Amino acid sequence: MVTSWRSLRRVTLVLGLSMLVQSAALPAGAKDAGNYRIYPDNLFGVALGGQASVVSGYHGALFVSADGGRAWVQQDSGTDDLLRRVKRLPGGRFVAVSHRGAIMMSDTAGHGWRVVHTEAGQYLRDVAFADDQVGWAVGHNGLILRTTDGGNTWTPFGISDYKGRDLPRLSGVVALDKSHALAVGEFGVVASTSDGGATWKIVTEQVYPTLLDVAVAGSGGYAVGLNGTLLALSMSRAGEWTMKPLPSKTMQHLLSVALSADGSKGLIGGNGLLLTLGKSGFEPAMVVPTVPLSYLWVGGSRSARTVSRWRSARAA
Repeated sequence: MVTSWRSLRRVTLVLGLSMLVQSAALPAGAKDAGNYRIYPDNLFGVALGGQASVVSGYHGALFVSADGGRAWVQQDSGTDDLLRRVKRLPGGRFVAVSHRGAIMMSDTAGHGWRVVHTEAGQYLRDVAFADDQVGWAVGHNGLILRTTDGGNTWTPFGISDYKGRDLPRLSGVVALDKSHALAVGEFGVVASTSDGGATWKIVTEQVYPTLLDVAVAGSGGYAVGLNGTLLALSMSRAGEWTMKPLPSKTMQHLLSVALSADGSKGLIGGNGLLLTLGKSGFEPAMVVPTVPLSYLWVGGSRSARTVSRWRSARAA
């Protein structure tokens, strides 16, 4: 079953790396658009919900929509860092991470961005919050940062039982609740924590290609990565995670994955492709002819609805 773009966009917003900024509306007095790279490889992250939606990208690019994505207004991030990912906290604030180790936060309208933490010499690739207080950020050299005070302070942790020669670059993290989270990254690493991030244990490594993103709804989800890698994730009642490789029918890199609250709808973005989750698995999405998908890397996707609480879904 091929899902039409018209029906898909009601559930999920997808970010094409050059699509959005070309139609962004700049307010009077804002920085000139020429300060940003208006061509492919510009945008990487997208966050939805609450008062606003936010996208992030190269040279500190931040754009905010207050009308469901019809118009986008440039924000001053105060940095020229590449903002790799942006996420919305359950309470409505936004958080972004940069390639120079900065963690930035805004208010619920996506305004007033400020740096709350800098991890010198580190490339941070993703961030996720379980609630308004507890969250994790991940990056190069196996770095995992945890906050328990809403992002004011961050404490570094690492993977406890990784056996590889070089520490992995961690590219994706998902927060399930205050105690449980998953991280994925280089060398096919999947790591989990069940004690609030104090310890992270390897679920799998050196089996799959580099993994770039992860999404979970209830006790299941997906991880995606290089060379069309698609893994189905499943957690037992005992809290143990298992991986099952699925056919993606492509060797193109899969860069991002998002799921609806119940896990029945999903979206994968990648190198010149967009896949939607149907009854028979992920299949190519129907995209309007005005979008030259084959020339785009779709680097960020996010569900338009809040993912249900992991603990309650697991109990069911």
